[in-house]
This record gives sequence, structure tokens and C-alpha cells, in this order.
Amino acid sequence: MIKAVVFDLDGLLVDSEPLAKQSWSAVLVKYGRAMDAATAEATFGLRLDDSARLIQERFGIPAPAQQLAEERHQMVLSMLEELRPMPGLLDMLRAVDDRGLRRAVATSSGSRYAPAALHAVGAADGFAAIITGDMVNQGKPAPDVYLAAANAMQLAPDECLAVEDSPNGVQSACEAGMICVAIPNHLTVRLDLSAAHWRFTSLEVLAANLDSVLAVHGASPAE
Repeated sequence: MIKAVVFDLDGLLVDSEPLAKQSWSAVLVKYGRAMDAATAEATFGLRLDDSARLIQERFGIPAPAQQLAEERHQMVLSMLEELRPMPGLLDMLRAVDDRGLRRAVATSSGSRYAPAALHAVGAADGFAAIITGDMVNQGKPAPDVYLAAANAMQLAPDECLAVEDSPNGVQSACEAGMICVAIPNHLTVRLDLSAAHWRFTSLEVLAANLDSVLAVHGASPAE
């Protein structure tokens, strides 16, 4: 019985991918490098420290990965006023609330960023838990963030419906034992999301079809 919906954050609830691209490009240009599509795709769903390590290794940047991560983090924070919600965000949250289900966030992003990003798009309230990548041992595609989100709500993973936009995120949710809905954005729509149990084109479409999804898997308001 589904008692909660657990959302990814970047590229799903908030349209942060343009900021991610701009911020990494701004960091890389300092080292005479430029982001390519393959590397950008490889970072989707990863924690910032994991992304920084991947980028540092691929481009052979002499600076430590930790330094790259901090430079990129500060760049993103300076751009938060440009952050926009993904279409249908508030409709989706209302649909979850109207059905008496809990909701949580399970994101690879850090604890200094995630609450600020939700606040920037007017969606900071109402989450039973916000689990970030720096709160767990392993980031996505490992299941740690989703397991931690379920645990924070005192629910079993199979009582949670996960909503994701990237292959790394889908793998994380499925390995945690959650039913997973994939909603790709324009950057992940070409990637392999076939491991998800459901696929919709937007949060708006999922909100309109939420009853159908819940009917298949069962639903019960969390106590």
C-alpha cells in the first residue's frame, strides 16, 4: 500500500539543469576546459562530490575534486534567484496532499542547497523529510537516499512511490524497493529509463493520473 511519494529534486521539481550547466561551464573555463554532452549526462543524478570527481578525472584538472565541488556549489548558490519550478510542481504536490499521502525529497544535492532550492520556487513547506546526498554513505545510483527517506517517515520502501528523472535516480529508487515513476526532462528524455515501473511526460500528467497509479499499487494515508 502506497503511503508516501518521494521526489527527486533537480530536473524534476526544480528546473535546475540550466544552472548546473552554466555553473559547471563557469568553473571549467577557469581551467581551460569545456563541458561536453557525454560528461554532462554522466553526472545526472550524482552527488556533487561524485560529479566533481568524475569531471576532475575526465578532464585531468590539477585542482582537487573537493575544490571543484565547492567552486561549483558557490556558483549555483549565486544563481538561485534564476531557479524556476518544473511545470506542474504545485499541482503535483496538491495531488499528493489531497490524497492524504506523505511526501519527501530524496536528492543527490547537498543540505546547503536543497532547502534553498525548494524555497526559491515556493515549495519549501509540507515535506515530511528532505534527505540529501551528504546525509548518506553513498549517493545515487546506490539506494541510500531512498532508504533513508522511507526510514525518516517510518515506512517500508515498498510503501513509497518514487518519482525520478534520470537513470541513476531510477536505479537508486528501484534498488531501494520502491515503485518508481520516471518523468524525464528535455536532457534525460533520450536516456534509458526503462527500469521504471511507470513513465509520464510531466508532473502535470502524473498528477492527473495519480489515482490510476495508486489504484494499481494500492494506497493508504500514512498514519
